[in-house]
Amino acid sequence: MYAGYNGLRHFERRQADQQQAIAAQQEKEDLIQEVALNLSKGEEHPSAFRLSPMNVAIYTGQLATMPATEISKLAIGQSDLYTHQIKISSSEDLATLSFNELNNPVQLLFGNFDLAFVLTYLVPLVIIAFTYNLRTQELESGRLRLLASNPINTNLWLLQRFIIRYCSLAIILTFILTLTAVMVGMAFSLSLVTFFLLTYAYLAFWFAVSYLVNIYGYSSAKNAVSLLSLWILLVLILPTVINQAANTVYPMPSRVTLLNEIRQTKKELSQEQDRVLDEYLRNHPELIRNEGQNAYGYWQGYFASQELMEEELSPVINRFDEQLTKQQKWVDSWGLLSPAVLFQDGATELAGTSSKNYNEFKANVRSFSLDWRAHFMPFVFDNTMLEHSDLEALPKFEYRSILGTSGVLVNISVLLILSVLMAIRGLALEGKQELLSFSRS
Repeated sequence: MYAGYNGLRHFERRQADQQQAIAAQQEKEDLIQEVALNLSKGEEHPSAFRLSPMNVAIYTGQLATMPATEISKLAIGQSDLYTHQIKISSSEDLATLSFNELNNPVQLLFGNFDLAFVLTYLVPLVIIAFTYNLRTQELESGRLRLLASNPINTNLWLLQRFIIRYCSLAIILTFILTLTAVMVGMAFSLSLVTFFLLTYAYLAFWFAVSYLVNIYGYSSAKNAVSLLSLWILLVLILPTVINQAANTVYPMPSRVTLLNEIRQTKKELSQEQDRVLDEYLRNHPELIRNEGQNAYGYWQGYFASQELMEEELSPVINRFDEQLTKQQKWVDSWGLLSPAVLFQDGATELAGTSSKNYNEFKANVRSFSLDWRAHFMPFVFDNTMLEHSDLEALPKFEYRSILGTSGVLVNISVLLILSVLMAIRGLALEGKQELLSFSRS
């Protein structure tokens, strides 16, 4: 419940920041609408200059927002690292669009104490504490030999003990999770049900691990050490190794080199702006206008230099995107070996706070930036001001995620399959281990 409270506070801060940005953007748009309405009535306005295409494209701009989901109260994920709103302006080039925000580096290092953290790291320790000696305790006290002398299937008896404890912990967690969801103001939804199913599958995996270790183990102490070692390996070491291996196998190009190339290219193109504009118009003859005074000559050259710069830098930027994509695929593939990665990835994807969600938001922003710039190009090259009707036709940004819950269902399936396989393996070995222990006695 304390973790849920932390998630709620983070959600509220995120909502407040976004509402503040939306209010500031709406104020700019209302001013433009007021100016356009007065001019359309034939009245004069001291801010008539604000209807110039470049003023609307750069000063007013468009605000791209990534709304928070209700499940993000339970899984903060990457939302403390990436920004959720960005001002789209024609003065920004796609090469230098930033999607990061500065934050406390110590907090980013240790992460946030949210519900996903509790379930990923702490609940497996609770399972270990209550199941590590379910069989060995009976074996050490001699009761297992007494049970085996009766017409009782010890395989079924041990499995029943694990199932009872699994159901008990699942009921307790269901009650606490439901209470936490009500406390943070979450409504019943399909995403919440899927989160519960993911939690149950994660619990089943750790119960299956403990069951298998109980079958192999000969003493409670060895079981405890083995289970804690597996917890360290699967929850702490393996995810770190997977991430480091992704950086090693698919290293990112130097960001310093990219920034230097961007600055150098901008400098060269600004020095030859007239030549750049002539070359751009040769490639786009439909934009050539001979009549009237050219009031936007500078901006014509600026737009032309922006597009040419992005064409020249696209190979470098594409190398960044390709390496990031390869790293993500590497983590997705090898993450199947770690239940912690499967659970964390599924929880954050449900919450819309995973790396995949922010990469999707980034792609949407970059695509819309091209549409936003292209919308004002005819006005700039026609040397015309915007009218009230033109404001109604401005592009509107809308973030729509297409990820869905298919990836989460895959994670749930993998966890359940691994649990069943370990349980089957344990049932097959239990009889052999029992015979071996009796022969030793």
